[in-house]
Amino acid sequence: MILEKEYKEFDELMTKNGDEDRINELFGEILEKAIEVLNEKSENKEFLEYPEHQYVIRALFEYMLELWSEGEFEEAKALGYDLAYMVNDENLKEAFSMFVLGLLEKLPIEKFLDIYVNPENEDEEYEMFFMNFNDDIDELVIKHRDTFKKEFSE
Repeated sequence: MILEKEYKEFDELMTKNGDEDRINELFGEILEKAIEVLNEKSENKEFLEYPEHQYVIRALFEYMLELWSEGEFEEAKALGYDLAYMVNDENLKEAFSMFVLGLLEKLPIEKFLDIYVNPENEDEEYEMFFMNFNDDIDELVIKHRDTFKKEFSE
């Protein structure tokens, strides 16, 4: 799997509170490769397949969350739409779509996670991602449905 080796090193460094410079350098390399794969798939009109590209998807998802936490709503939203469109897995598409709704609402990421995400009920198959949402997410679905459909199709 693409980026599996790099993520093993990354996770090990994170678990052991490793050198912060190395962690940042490694994540930069991971992200660069992930964006390269995303662009290649897009140009070839192909999809990111799960689980084959799970580490590429993870890197892009983590970057989306990072952008969001820095208040870069538009950039994070664009990446969220890319994930919702490019990932060939219905469960992940739905989850990424829910994150886009939070970005459309311009909620701080911490508030979105606290209100709408249920971390207690994670699916082992998708352990790298937040997949379960509380029923309150329906409010955002209804509120932003038309905007989501319009922007997603652009």
